[in-house]
Amino acid sequence: MKGHVRKRGDKWCFVIELPRDESTGKRKQKWFSGYITKKEAQQALTQKLHELQTGLTVDTSDMTVNQYMEYWLENYAKTSTRATTHYTYEQRVKRYIIPRIGHIKLKNLKTIHLQKMYSDLLKDGAKFQDGGVSPITIRHIHGLVHKALQNAERWQMVSRNVAQLVELPRVEKKETIVLTREGVQKLVESVRGKEICIPVLVAVTTGMRYAEVFGLAWKDIDFEKKTIHVRQQLIRINGVHQLTPPKTKSSERIISLSESLIGPLKQHKAEQAQSKLLFGPSYNIEGLVCCRPEDGLPYIPASVRRKFRRVLEEAELPCIRFHDLRHTVATLLLETGVHPKIVSELLGHTNIGITLDRYSHVSMTMQQEAIASLENAIFFPKNVL
Repeated sequence: MKGHVRKRGDKWCFVIELPRDESTGKRKQKWFSGYITKKEAQQALTQKLHELQTGLTVDTSDMTVNQYMEYWLENYAKTSTRATTHYTYEQRVKRYIIPRIGHIKLKNLKTIHLQKMYSDLLKDGAKFQDGGVSPITIRHIHGLVHKALQNAERWQMVSRNVAQLVELPRVEKKETIVLTREGVQKLVESVRGKEICIPVLVAVTTGMRYAEVFGLAWKDIDFEKKTIHVRQQLIRINGVHQLTPPKTKSSERIISLSESLIGPLKQHKAEQAQSKLLFGPSYNIEGLVCCRPEDGLPYIPASVRRKFRRVLEEAELPCIRFHDLRHTVATLLLETGVHPKIVSELLGHTNIGITLDRYSHVSMTMQQEAIASLENAIFFPKNVL
């Protein structure tokens, strides 16, 4: 049994060649349509052929939302998303979706069920926690539900995607807390000699993501060319650390290594070499730059948070997240007049629009300065000379 993918209008579809009709000898085909990309259609074709060839067809007549979500996680999300995304999906399904609507039959699921689930979550939160969840969390949950039901519709398990008509709560844009230039200077002074000195210095001089900082290996630092090659990140799934490729294609990038970071890094590397001699074979061989000094193993995130909070308190600085150092770098660069395109490339954003949208508060200041310059050029030309 075979099939192929083709384009129809602005959508993609696939067709499966079924056995010929025994009485007439005519060809029999089964069409499946409505896919936005060729990749989605190809994945669905592979899944359908596997089901038909192995006899693994799914009876949806009495399937509950719980059963379908388990099926979707195993047969779609597991093979079509990154390990971190799949893990996040699993946790959201288990925590938020199953306790609320898991018992409902898939064919009976209606928009009102989803609307009520989101309303209840906003008010009461998940079954396993107190207090309501945020509107942004609702949107994340809805994105998952919408995708799962979109697949169910394409696989002809439901007649339509009932998630399309849900009204979602407004998300108030939350202002990110960043450090000032003076604040960064105080942080750098406070962290010197501390265990997390190198991770903090790397973060404030490169703008790398948390997972990229702690996934950085010595092989990715070129002291001669003064560059850092960002090509892996450290993630933690079910308590197990894994080194994986960066978040997106644009996240793999080469960053200039600042002069102020070279000295501390070389000293840190020499100290690590001493630790390797001391601990011998028990020392981790991954070659991570930012790791536990006693064994070279990755830091546990909770430990980093505690150590970082302590440094902030000692320096009398706002209680920000480690990841906010990335936002701090971006903000300071934009405020000092660095072109947004350069900032976007440094941060590993997919496009410049993400940078401008995320740091709109800074771009507004830049706009005001630009308008002031234009005003001077038009109405006060002598001031420009």
